[in-house]
Amino acid sequence: MPEEGFGGKLRGTPGQGFSVVGHDYIRSVDEAGGLAFGVPVLDEARCPQIIATLDGIVFSGGEDLDPRTYGARPDSHIESINPDRDRFELALLTEAIRQLKPTLCICRGLQLLNVAFGGTLHKHIPAAFPDALEHQKQAGPRWYLAHKAYLEDDVLKGLYGTDCIEVNTFHHQSVDRVGAGLRVTAVAEDGVIEGLAHSDMPQLLAIQWHPEMMSARYDDGLIPFRWLVNQCRGAGIDGASVGVDDNEYR
Repeated sequence: MPEEGFGGKLRGTPGQGFSVVGHDYIRSVDEAGGLAFGVPVLDEARCPQIIATLDGIVFSGGEDLDPRTYGARPDSHIESINPDRDRFELALLTEAIRQLKPTLCICRGLQLLNVAFGGTLHKHIPAAFPDALEHQKQAGPRWYLAHKAYLEDDVLKGLYGTDCIEVNTFHHQSVDRVGAGLRVTAVAEDGVIEGLAHSDMPQLLAIQWHPEMMSARYDDGLIPFRWLVNQCRGAGIDGASVGVDDNEYR
């Protein structure tokens, strides 16, 4: 299978938009026993219907969140933002929580979860932590294990069977103030937050690394996706249909 999946590079005409889901997400859901469907950015009014149709959902990586979503303003550290995607995904996540649907939040998804609960973000890790590890541009391929993550939560420790794992890294923003009701479940060697959970909502799991990329080389990359599918099955669902939100929308 080619590295970029099926269909080659994006093609189209000027002004034509795309809703894109990385093949690593689709493959990981499939290998974990679920059936993946892409969720395009639509009107927020469709969110209840979308979530009702799905057994579980993955909120994927992607652009920076608009700082206005957490009461700040863009500055020179902010890269690409998409306010339409932000509005839709915050509404979609709110509805997934309301319907108690199993939800896996990855990278941007973790940051989205924190903002949804009133938390804030560091807009650029090097500006907040001058001695931080390199989190944005790891030296190796997408599955490369760039740094350690220390697990501080019994759920993650139980899933991985240890209290320290190695992960990849593709982010320049991170959690600052933790949202109401959330707790930190994993931290990097430099103290950057790498995991969140909610004590009253066991159907939520949020991680900063990219397990879908790691699973191209390591079976451990499938652990969060197996958790998601098992959560769906625990709700009495035999074959889980899992929505994956756009990791690029333009």
